[in-house]
Amino acid sequence: MASGTKADGLSRGSRVRTAAPEYGAPALPVYTVTMADRGRLVLPSEVRERLNIREGDPLALIVETDGTITLKTREVALDNLQGMYKHLAPAGRFASDDLIAERRRQARMEDREFRERSALHRRKAGR
Repeated sequence: MASGTKADGLSRGSRVRTAAPEYGAPALPVYTVTMADRGRLVLPSEVRERLNIREGDPLALIVETDGTITLKTREVALDNLQGMYKHLAPAGRFASDDLIAERRRQARMEDREFRERSALHRRKAGR
């Protein structure tokens, strides 16, 4: 009998599946977790070890509009955020450097104003 007939236990649907191209990407592992009391989920030890997650470590839980839940370590979430806004930063410059330089300018102005007021106060007190 020909392959793919009902007699050999295969249906037309399985023929399509077996002919689907394999893209070479390994299948991602799927872990089953169960909701415990007070809404707690326990991550499998293999996941915790692989991601180096310890008790008390902060994690980011993102709920998508389609109901998908994504759980990220803090480092990954921060890296993603940084990457999202990377196009806004000029190459070779950091916003933190600009903020520090601005604060130093403000501090110099405040010091100058303080010295001027102190000198004025001393002159008035010396009369």
